[in-house]
Amino acid sequence: MRTLLVMSKQTSQSTQRDDSPVQPHPAKIRWGARLPMPKLKKLYEADAAGIQDIELCDEVGSYLYSRCRTFALVKNTEVECPSCGTVVAVAKDEVSHCSNSDCDWYTDFHNYWKSIQNHYAWFGRGLGAFLGFYERYPAARTYRQKIVLIDQLIHSFHMDEAGQPVKSVASKLLEGNKNDVVRFLDDLSAIDKDAKTQWRGVTATTVNARLLSPSAEDSE
Repeated sequence: MRTLLVMSKQTSQSTQRDDSPVQPHPAKIRWGARLPMPKLKKLYEADAAGIQDIELCDEVGSYLYSRCRTFALVKNTEVECPSCGTVVAVAKDEVSHCSNSDCDWYTDFHNYWKSIQNHYAWFGRGLGAFLGFYERYPAARTYRQKIVLIDQLIHSFHMDEAGQPVKSVASKLLEGNKNDVVRFLDDLSAIDKDAKTQWRGVTATTVNARLLSPSAEDSE
């Protein structure tokens, strides 16, 4: 009986070791960063003044494209290898190794999911907006095409199961807390005034309604 108890204890300890997360690889997972709000504000102020700052527009677009690429990868349980850039499919029950034979990078699902949480990289219910931008933005050639796609993206919403807007997606895209980001968008100058009015109307039906300024439309 004593022998059986010892063997049972050893088996239990072995199982615990097998289920524990692996030691993370020194090369840490990187996700697309959220866009600093001052950059977006500068772009919109320039546009309102009739200035087409193409370089700044490209910088803002690149930030958002990289961020949306993050959501596309997470949707497919994938990650870009931080050592060589190869896209790696991450398994849920074993260590996943980079497929590049010259690369020794690896991860497991525990560390993968932890990186998603740390970088606010879960897409929530805004996936349609993120994937739409990710698919369409590379084809945009002119300043106007790019800034319209940017404007549509940042004013998109998380949708519920019935396809109704629930809240703004902007906190997934812009630096800052959720409330500050919505207030920032409300104060932002309009690229398309009709679209901005429509955004405010929809926002008023969501959990973000209390963040809208009553005088925002008068100040545009």
